Amino acid sequence: MKKKISFNRFLLFDGAMGTQLHTYGIKAGELPESYNFTHPNIIEKIHRDYVTTGVDAITTNTFGANRYKLAGSGFRPEDVIKEAVAIARRAAGENWVALDVGPTGKLLKPHGDLSFEDAYEAFAEQVRAGAAAGVDLILIETMSDVYEAKAAILAAKENCDLPVICTMTFEKNGRTLTGTDPLAMVNIIQNLGVDALGLNCSLGPKEMLPLVREVVRYSRVPVIVQPNAGLPKIVDGNTLYEISPQEFAACARDMAGMGVTIFGGCCGTTPEHISAVKSVLESLSPIKRNIVDLTAVSSYSKTVILSDNITIVGERINPTGKAPIMNT
Repeated sequence: MKKKISFNRFLLFDGAMGTQLHTYGIKAGELPESYNFTHPNIIEKIHRDYVTTGVDAITTNTFGANRYKLAGSGFRPEDVIKEAVAIARRAAGENWVALDVGPTGKLLKPHGDLSFEDAYEAFAEQVRAGAAAGVDLILIETMSDVYEAKAAILAAKENCDLPVICTMTFEKNGRTLTGTDPLAMVNIIQNLGVDALGLNCSLGPKEMLPLVREVVRYSRVPVIVQPNAGLPKIVDGNTLYEISPQEFAACARDMAGMGVTIFGGCCGTTPEHISAVKSVLESLSPIKRNIVDLTAVSSYSKTVILSDNITIVGERINPTGKAPIMNT
């Protein structure tokens, strides 16, 4: 019997898929999603290795399964997603299966040439395929553009009735690639109706701590953190991640003390990292956060805090508008 989805306790997601595939011989430039067809046994093995650590959810091998990243590959998003979900479901047992939705790989206007509407349609295509294949929730991850994250969230909310989680990725300067800081991210994303939000990728757990501290102050929804296993280092042409499972789990303990309740791993993490986090969480209980409740309006890079008794027209009360109220 499948676990009931609840966000009122600690939840544990799996770790990396891409860097795990490198240990099985995937070549640079080779499409990870192709392994759903050519090496399904490897994908299932990776899923099962995470399941044995005691996770609550595993994520499908569909990070790049959108029409733009698959263009010219001979694969269609719906076929990739259907196969990936079937593999994950075989491995999941009573655990949830999350549809992994990554960025399109293209920049949205005004930073690039992809329109909001076209991004929305690409994400909607993925969400419909995932829902039809039987996933339990939608995990939108590694977003560096809050406008693209908005397109993905709206596509998920408007094309299925599943829980939606969204994480963004931040640079060392504390902002996303397109200039969004944690407060702006939280203010925009939580008002789109996500079930949880947070950070993943780019940084190791130690580098994420200051950002996590800010996110938990403002988020009214549960917070998820999925760091890399440290900052990558290139040694003899190979990318290495050097944070040990014990160090990774120690940072998870610190984050739990801040109020984070959903954990997992990104690049470089292994079943050993996730198992160490599981051990730490078993000795802890979620804490009640002191949340700063603001009335504010945010653009890409700026948040204007307004008086609590002012009603604004914007992201808070108009989350389905396809155009932002501000762009900077």
